[in-house]
Amino acid sequence: ARTLFFGYKVHIGVDQTSGLVRSRVLTPAKVYESEVADRLILGDERAVYADKAYEKKARRQALKAQGIKDRIQHRRNKHQKGLPRWQAVRNTLIGRVRSGVERTFSQLKGRYGLGRMRYTGL
Repeated sequence: ARTLFFGYKVHIGVDQTSGLVRSRVLTPAKVYESEVADRLILGDERAVYADKAYEKKARRQALKAQGIKDRIQHRRNKHQKGLPRWQAVRNTLIGRVRSGVERTFSQLKGRYGLGRMRYTGL
């Protein structure tokens, strides 16, 4: 018998002030982060902070339509050598706030030992 290991990803939405997990989605590891991002947004947020993997024109427009501030980092495209200075500065400022999510993942992995765990299905 051959043992197969499958990977999963946990995607979470975290409250900036308290650090509490507000939303979560568990997916197979092959699912790209941006595919589930909209499911993490509950609609009562004042702002959404995310790294450049979540950048999508439609997502930015949807946030604006809901009155939610878009704090998604910018990504350069293949025709740009680098980001304009204002986008680079904005990304740095957003990154400082995003550290709250990273801190939550650090706690889950370090304190609770959830870096590797077994799941029974999704």
